[in-house]
Amino acid sequence: MTMERKTHISVLQTFIFALLAFCSTWNASVAQDDADTQDDPKKKPDVEMLECNVKVIDPDGHPVEEATVYCTGLRSKEQPGSHWGWSGQQLGKVPKIKTDAEGIAKMPYPKMLSDEYTTGEMTWSVEHPDFVNYRRDHSVDDDPAEITMERGFRIALTAVDASGEKIKENLYAVASFTGGGEWEVKKNGTLVSSVMKKQDGILRVVCFEENKPTLFSDEIEIKPGDKSRVLLKDIQLSLGCRVEGRLNDEVTRPVKNGYVIANIVKLPNRAANLLGRRPSWHWSDEAKISEDGTFVFESLPADVAVQVIPICDGWVPAKPKAEEVLAAIQSENPDQVKRMIEAFSATPQVFKIGDGEITANLEMVKGFSVRLKVVDQDDEPLKGIDVGTAPNQYWFNSGSQILGDSYSTRSMWQLKQDGVDLMTHFKSRERPYFGKTDEEGMFVFKNMPPGSHDISARTEGWEMPKDPMGSRFGKRIQVRDHDRKITIKLYPKGKLPKVDPNSQTPLSDTVKQWWDQLMESNKTK
Repeated sequence: MTMERKTHISVLQTFIFALLAFCSTWNASVAQDDADTQDDPKKKPDVEMLECNVKVIDPDGHPVEEATVYCTGLRSKEQPGSHWGWSGQQLGKVPKIKTDAEGIAKMPYPKMLSDEYTTGEMTWSVEHPDFVNYRRDHSVDDDPAEITMERGFRIALTAVDASGEKIKENLYAVASFTGGGEWEVKKNGTLVSSVMKKQDGILRVVCFEENKPTLFSDEIEIKPGDKSRVLLKDIQLSLGCRVEGRLNDEVTRPVKNGYVIANIVKLPNRAANLLGRRPSWHWSDEAKISEDGTFVFESLPADVAVQVIPICDGWVPAKPKAEEVLAAIQSENPDQVKRMIEAFSATPQVFKIGDGEITANLEMVKGFSVRLKVVDQDDEPLKGIDVGTAPNQYWFNSGSQILGDSYSTRSMWQLKQDGVDLMTHFKSRERPYFGKTDEEGMFVFKNMPPGSHDISARTEGWEMPKDPMGSRFGKRIQVRDHDRKITIKLYPKGKLPKVDPNSQTPLSDTVKQWWDQLMESNKTK
């Protein structure tokens, strides 16, 4: 990527990233497919459900009544490093249960995540208007799982435009604080936050006026200390930085179905990261790529590092050089940046923007197709089989999602204002890396980036043999510099052929060491 400067010149965030992160694996995507959208909350009769007690208390140890408890993830005992979603297809709608006078909520959970994986931990989320929102993993063996809510603080502020006129509508604020995604504009134009965690952080006030570019405040550092309320008066908002760009010349014109995802992740301070606390400030946007390969972001927050990933038919983002990334973002672990670039299907190109206009040239490489055929034990094609793969895009200092998944902070705010359920909205969007086989048992995955990918095929009553590499996600393939054709054979449940363990390719010492380190790292989180 090259860059040229022109001389003439939240709970919502956390929710979306968590939701997209759930879609970063095949199991999670399938599991989340119908969660929270089914009219019938009953589970299927063949799913064995257990129950555990969750006890919610305040900082003084008193029970908290009328707190809402629900599951936002599950982990297995066998592979605690993998995060699963609540399967709406198998388990029904996600139960949201209020605590009683004793602070107790009786929470159902599945005994098994699959035929091979036992539920070991639940990610419990707890919400109450008087406390900071809670989200953390707890062992299912804890009885009860005791959750202590935190008292926090609120922010109240007013804002003005560049002329000094007070802004009373379409105000929002993006904060790095836990619980900082819910804001309400009062009748007098004052913007008030929900309860947020008492920690130092950063804030930007924004204005989403219809059919106009977003207005931003400067970055505001907040240090609440022991205060229960922080007041900010007449914060000035102005137009952000205009970013225009184009795709590299190798990309075939006219560009079709192209868009660029912009993601800004700001870590408030290095000390917080070293202490294991990672409050971060997020801003996301997306722009359409014209047929000539150009794009424009009319207004992005200034004085930040912007991470960008372009997508279009037949082309995927090129991987950046580690030194270019490290020159633009703050990271206390340069080696990790290098590892992430190598490990993930896509990582963003990164550049800094200031107060003026920026022109960015984005590098892309060819994507390839994988033509999959699914057959039964007699090599007969199987129609209607759910198939999928999950090439991941990784955002530095943040997390990963399926390649091409995007949202804009502004559009999510508008959907929320319109009363749209965000979970339902995301599930209704097209998912290019998932589908069903046709009459011939065929499905074609398009725009596959070079690298290693797990392809899975599944349906009720059928089983897929384990991959020799031990992947629980499916058949592992390598995409290099050409299209691929593969076949997956399914067997009736319980009739998988026996495999001689001595015939399977053993893991190398390097892979074993990497896996052991990964598992140990997950235990300490």
